Amino acid sequence: MEEKLNMIYKTVQGVIGDIIPTKTTLIIVDMQKYQVKKDYAPYKSFNKIAPGVLDYFVGEVENKVIPNLQKLISFCHEVGIAVIYTKYSSFMPDGSDLPKNQKILNQTAKSLVGEVAFPYIFHPSSDIIDELKPKDGDFVLQKNTSGTFISTRLDSLLRNMEIETVLVSGVVTNFCVHATAREANDYGFQTIIVEDCCAAWSEDIHLSILKSFGLIYGFILPYEKVIKKISRTIKKAKKQLLTH
Repeated sequence: MEEKLNMIYKTVQGVIGDIIPTKTTLIIVDMQKYQVKKDYAPYKSFNKIAPGVLDYFVGEVENKVIPNLQKLISFCHEVGIAVIYTKYSSFMPDGSDLPKNQKILNQTAKSLVGEVAFPYIFHPSSDIIDELKPKDGDFVLQKNTSGTFISTRLDSLLRNMEIETVLVSGVVTNFCVHATAREANDYGFQTIIVEDCCAAWSEDIHLSILKSFGLIYGFILPYEKVIKKISRTIKKAKKQLLTH
């Protein structure tokens, strides 16, 4: 069965279209302090339940996701690809606008470590990490759901910008990254998850969710292949201009 699934996967991945810089955006999902650093409630509360459970995840973010995203963001700025950050936090100071299960997790974290897991939008832990601070011209979207489209005006924003391709990155692969990527596909955008610019709590989960998404919903590429594909598109466009 696995061999047959791989045949389907390879076929689907082979039909990816061009990535045109002016019609592409990079979405960086939830690269916030409380999401990826050990100093905040999610790590501390889960670590109290199962010591070391998030160490792999934190290591992947520090050693792979951050440096790869820094390179990809720099390239996107260079070629004019819009960069959009998302922040998963509550709009209400008491977290009452969060989905039911996130409220339960907030209560659990507070009982374990004295802090909520999902902070208020203006709490310092909700900030984008210093290593990936948004630049002038980047856009930051606040959401209070795992998917980005459902609790923001991202769809209308992208359509007004005439975006066709959405590159999805950030954390966590099988949570908000996947939810946002699935929504992007449902809204009609060519959707690419940048596989080495996101991370999950384990390698097995990360690979499994990427394989699942890549079977039917969109495309999976490492950041270097994304850059190469876009660079080829730019070179092709310049060549066509010269021949006219």
